[in-house]
Amino acid sequence: MAAEMTVTREKLAEYLAAPDKFDCGIAIFHADVITMSPGTVNGYFCPPPQVRLFGDGWKKLFDDAENASKLTSDQLSEQPTSSSANHPLDLSSEKKQAAENMLYVTGCAENDLLSLKVNMYRPAKRNPESFLSKQMKVVAEPSSRIRSGSTVAIFNKSETAGTRYLHVSSDGPHLIPSHDNWSPLVIYHVTKPNPRQRQDPVKLKSGDIYHGSFVKLVDRITGVVLPDVRIMKVLEHGVIPLDELNSRNHPVCQLQNYALQMIQDSKSYMSIHDDVIGTYTSALLTVQKMDQITDAEEWTIMSTDEAKFRFYEAMGPVSGPVTPVPTIIDIKMKKTVKSDRTPITLVEFIGSNFRNEHQIWCGLHELRQSPERITCFHPTHQEVSNPPGSEMFREVSGEVGFPITITRSDGVIYGTPYYFVYNINNGSSRLEKIDPLTEFTNS
Repeated sequence: MAAEMTVTREKLAEYLAAPDKFDCGIAIFHADVITMSPGTVNGYFCPPPQVRLFGDGWKKLFDDAENASKLTSDQLSEQPTSSSANHPLDLSSEKKQAAENMLYVTGCAENDLLSLKVNMYRPAKRNPESFLSKQMKVVAEPSSRIRSGSTVAIFNKSETAGTRYLHVSSDGPHLIPSHDNWSPLVIYHVTKPNPRQRQDPVKLKSGDIYHGSFVKLVDRITGVVLPDVRIMKVLEHGVIPLDELNSRNHPVCQLQNYALQMIQDSKSYMSIHDDVIGTYTSALLTVQKMDQITDAEEWTIMSTDEAKFRFYEAMGPVSGPVTPVPTIIDIKMKKTVKSDRTPITLVEFIGSNFRNEHQIWCGLHELRQSPERITCFHPTHQEVSNPPGSEMFREVSGEVGFPITITRSDGVIYGTPYYFVYNINNGSSRLEKIDPLTEFTNS
C-alpha cells in the first residue's frame, strides 16, 4: 500500500545525514545544440544523449521492484530512429549509464528549441515518470565560442574508424576512446600550465578560450583531472604556429578542428592509435613551417549541458509519480525592513515545478513561504540551529552549512545542491552551491 504521509523532521534528518545513501538521481547529458543535416529537415545529436543514474537509492528500487526500474523496454534499438518513437536504454543496476546513438529529430527548423524526455516505468506506477533535459537549439552551423568553465565533449572523426569520444573509464579510471560513451569535461583556461600535475594552486582565466590557450580538463563524472594541454588550430593536417595568427582573433568554437599539444613537448599531440589514447610526435612541413599531423590527432569540441534530478520516497512508495521534480535554478536574497523598521532578509527561489504541496527547508528548519510566490524569510543562525537534531550539522573553521531541501506533502524528498553557510561568530550568512563532481563520486 502506498504511503501518503508528510515527511517528518526525524526522517529528513536521517536523509540529510547521508543523502547519497537514499538518493535516486538521474542525470541527462547532451549537446547544447542540435545540428541540422544540410538539405534536410532532420536534426542530429553530437555527442549522443547520455543518461546516468547516481545515488545508492536505486539499489533499493531495483531490489524491491525485481529490477523493474527501466526505461521504455528491454531491447536497445539497432536502427536510427526519429524522436517520435521510444528509445529504450539499458539502465540495469549494474550498468547505471547508457547513451542513445541512434536518435535524430524530424521536421525541425532552425532556431527551434527542443528537449529530451526520459520516461521511467515502474510496476507500482500507473503512468511513467518523466524527466526533461535542458533545452537545445536547432542550428544549421554551430558557431558558439567555448568559454572557460563550460562543459564540453571532445571527439575524433576518421573515415576508417568513425567517431570516437574522449571517455574517462570508471575502471581505473583511465582515458579511452569510445564509440558509445563520452565524458562531460569541464574546460578551464589556465594562465600557467602544470606539466607534472603538481598540487600547486591553479590560476584560472574567465571568458572565451582562444587558439594557443593552455587548458585543464576535468571529468564531471569521476573528478579525474587530465594532463594540461594547449589548444592549437589546424588547417589541412597542419598545426598553425602561434606567430602565424593573432590568437585573440581566433577563439575556439564548436565543431572546428583542433590539435591538443602536450605541454612537455611542443612536437607531441594527443592521438588515437589502435584504440588507445596516446601521443604522436609530428613531422615538420618545411614549406609552411607547420607541424604535420594525421586524422588521429585532430579533435573536435562541442558544448554540452546537463539536467540533474534527485528524489527519495522517504515515507514509503507514493501512489503517483515523483515527477515533475521541483528544481531550484537560482536563489536571490534581498534586504528589507518590516513595518516596524526591523531589518529582515527575504529569500527568493527561482526555479520550476513548484506547487503548494512543496515545503522548503534550511537544514531541519522549515522556511516560511509567501503565498503569492516562492519567497521566504531568511532564517538566522539561531533559528536553523533550534530544531531537534540540528547538531548533526558540524562547525568547520567557525562556519556551519545547512542544506536546502524540498519535500512534498506525500512524503517525497528532493535534494538540491544549495546550502546556506553561517558564520557562528558574527551571524552572517552566504549562499553556496556544492561542487557537482561530488554527486557522482560514489555512484
